[in-house]
Amino acid sequence: MGRRSGKSWMAAHEIIPWLLTPKTRGWILAPNYSLGQKIAREVKRIVFHELRLPVETKKEVNGDLYFLRLAGLHSELSVKSADSPESLIGSFPPSLRLGGKKNNWRRN
Repeated sequence: MGRRSGKSWMAAHEIIPWLLTPKTRGWILAPNYSLGQKIAREVKRIVFHELRLPVETKKEVNGDLYFLRLAGLHSELSVKSADSPESLIGSFPPSLRLGGKKNNWRRN
């Protein structure tokens, strides 16, 4: 897939069903934070403006979303960067894992 083909948009829309599943945790993991924020902006738009879901906790810095926990569902989403792989050790969400050649999220 090339430029402007909707990869970030599609990734954000793939996250929403997982986010709406009660008590799940997931990551947006990108090579750097700016690429992760492209997906996070779309997730934020869907959650806050389209679905108008209640948010229990969120961490935003200058409008960039880094953490989100939905009220009632207790689902969590974190934006992570692979810039420093050491910071990722031991904190992978237990309910989701990365697998397959296309790096798709799937349940254990």
